[in-house]
Amino acid sequence: MNAKKYKAVHQVIVSACMPKLSQVWLGFAALLLSFAFIVPGAQAAPGDVDPLDLNIVGVSVSVIAVQPDGKTIIGGRFTSVLGQPRSNIARLNADGTLDAGFNPSANGDVFSVAVQADGQILLGGFFNTIGVTTRNRIARLAADGTLDASFDPNANAGVLSIAVQADGQILLGGQFTAIGGGTRNRIARLAANGTLDTGFNPDANNQVYSVAVQVDGQILLGGFFTTIGITARNRIARVASDGTLDASFNPDANNWVQSIAVQADGQILLSGLFSTIGVTTRNRIARLAANGTLDASFTPHPNNTIQSVAVQADGQILLGGLFTTIGMTTRNRIARLAAD
Repeated sequence: MNAKKYKAVHQVIVSACMPKLSQVWLGFAALLLSFAFIVPGAQAAPGDVDPLDLNIVGVSVSVIAVQPDGKTIIGGRFTSVLGQPRSNIARLNADGTLDAGFNPSANGDVFSVAVQADGQILLGGFFNTIGVTTRNRIARLAADGTLDASFDPNANAGVLSIAVQADGQILLGGQFTAIGGGTRNRIARLAANGTLDTGFNPDANNQVYSVAVQVDGQILLGGFFTTIGITARNRIARVASDGTLDASFNPDANNWVQSIAVQADGQILLSGLFSTIGVTTRNRIARLAANGTLDASFTPHPNNTIQSVAVQADGQILLGGLFTTIGMTTRNRIARLAAD
């Protein structure tokens, strides 16, 4: 599916499902945010939701990023947070109050956020300006929310995923076919200063929705693509740090891979719309060994799409999406699994 066709289909889906999706994403976001804002000293039971209410006016919260200092950045499509105007990007203090000094103001959806080791904040999405300054779909902010005037890679279509490598280089996935003054089909790498890495060009033939970096520096890609370079890779692939395809890694998902997370032991979690990995049934979530072979013991079996997967420090696995059951158990759009 090319970017133009994807956008048209996306608009149809959003138009048809907007009330449901906004409830799902805002509810999911509020629940995730509650993890950070349990009142000190409160006797909350496991799974209790904090009374925090951000009163967000808009369609969606698409991304949440927690800074090392405990502040939380939210991005999506909204116009107000806690009664104050905020255009698609906002930051909350550790106590859940709005950070009044942080107001970058994006004119379109903010779909991905990554916090660098130095505290600077990377934004990706569908915006064309930050404040009054042109920034096409990717931008960088100082820790106080002011725009980094020196960083302007200029993507020609949506940036959907951002990952920062240990060496500070920046990986981007999305719909774009040009960035940083060069042709890059849906996956690119930038130096820390925003210049294009001319030696890194995996070349996906369709959207890259998720990018994740393994401890060994290898890079996992998930999305809609069916080739990387000239080699068939159905919606999940791995490339070396120089961008060359890992020929030994070919899990083969039969539909969209939307989210990837790497466990501490190197195992790889995938989620999305797929119903098989290779020739084996796996409904919307699967786990792979580091070499790409399917974990036969891991079969949560949700009844609908899983749009996001994340691993806690203790190894438990958080899932968010459109599902209402996991296995035979009711779980409305958010669930947690044990490591097994």
